[in-house]
Amino acid sequence: MKALCVAAKNQLEFRDLPEPTLETYDALVRVFSCGICNSTDWKILTGEFVSGTFPIAIGHESVGQVVKVAGKVKNFSVGDMVLRPKLRDEHLPFAGGRSRWGGFSEFGVITDVWAEKGQPYNAFPHPQQRVPSSITVSEAVALITLKEVLSCLLRTEVGINQSLAIVGTGPVAQSLVMWAGLLGIKPVVVFGRRAQLSDRFLGLGADAYAAGDEMPPLLRSIMRDGGFDRTIEAVGTRSALTRCLQVTKPAGRVNLYGLAPESEPYLVAELNDPRVFRSKVVEAEVHDHVLKYVEAGKVRLADWFSDELPWEDFSKGFDLVYRRLANKVVLRIAH
Repeated sequence: MKALCVAAKNQLEFRDLPEPTLETYDALVRVFSCGICNSTDWKILTGEFVSGTFPIAIGHESVGQVVKVAGKVKNFSVGDMVLRPKLRDEHLPFAGGRSRWGGFSEFGVITDVWAEKGQPYNAFPHPQQRVPSSITVSEAVALITLKEVLSCLLRTEVGINQSLAIVGTGPVAQSLVMWAGLLGIKPVVVFGRRAQLSDRFLGLGADAYAAGDEMPPLLRSIMRDGGFDRTIEAVGTRSALTRCLQVTKPAGRVNLYGLAPESEPYLVAELNDPRVFRSKVVEAEVHDHVLKYVEAGKVRLADWFSDELPWEDFSKGFDLVYRRLANKVVLRIAH
């Protein structure tokens, strides 16, 4: 089978791998689609996250269909559509080969962790979950980010009548604004660099958008009162965390969703600020919650990916992300 790998820093290419072997609680999955993560995949490609030996099989926003189950699997059946099939390090038979997480491959593996622990399906959260047949594979890719973000927002613990600042303008920031609106969180102010994104965020329900050093009236009022109660760093850069701390109350909280590049990590002094924390992101615990919003028509998954390309066009897809010409790119994996 083929898998898309980082062969060297800034070098993506297909590699031939053997079909994954299964352990007793594993299921083999034919992968149909995988999304390009605007942050993690790019940082791995550029040597800015989990740097180390090559090749590295990448992709964590994968969706596929179960084609084979091992003997002790109870909660997955052939034909099930599932999230996050992946490769393990041992599936890359090269010196130095690693998986982070190997979703851009023709086949991947899911593990029935519930059967392994002798518990019912979904007795505890795990990201490799089933998807209803009514959802397309590309829409299912969108589910992954939306679930991650909702988990982050809930664990930020924004109380009634507390203000929320979001620093960043990518898919994470956009979906944070959408979820904040659905949960009734107000006011929400987004901080970005590009003024042309104002309409996008106001349309999603933000109460104000501040580009650069702009101070819209609502932001000016909040800052006069001491700053924001809760802030989410949704970029993954040192400057974004600095901005978060500048606008957050002395008694407020700053949740780190982003991951800073290895060459320019967050400042130690800022990480040690008592306001800063990194909540767990447990997407699986909100799986059913998100599906209910989808079924009710309150969340339209097709709105959360902008481009769908054959995986042979991976260079174009990554370029679109790099140049910020696409919000979310899904690569369709050929078989």
